[in-house]
Amino acid sequence: MSDIDEVKLELSGKTNFDEEHEGELFERISEVERQERAGELVQGLSRGDCWLVVAMLAVFGVLPVIWYAVRYF
Repeated sequence: MSDIDEVKLELSGKTNFDEEHEGELFERISEVERQERAGELVQGLSRGDCWLVVAMLAVFGVLPVIWYAVRYF
């Protein structure tokens, strides 16, 4: 069974679109699902991005807590 057929079985008649637009919607959904399975839709974070997340967590999460702990005690 193709991807479009699976989407048709699941969503046919539930979209409130006419048949022409519903067919186009099914094609787009099946293309997005194919890309998602192949890992092409959303790329993972690079190593540099991971380091930026860690740095932001430290600057905006940990350092303010330490700052107020030192300042008020």
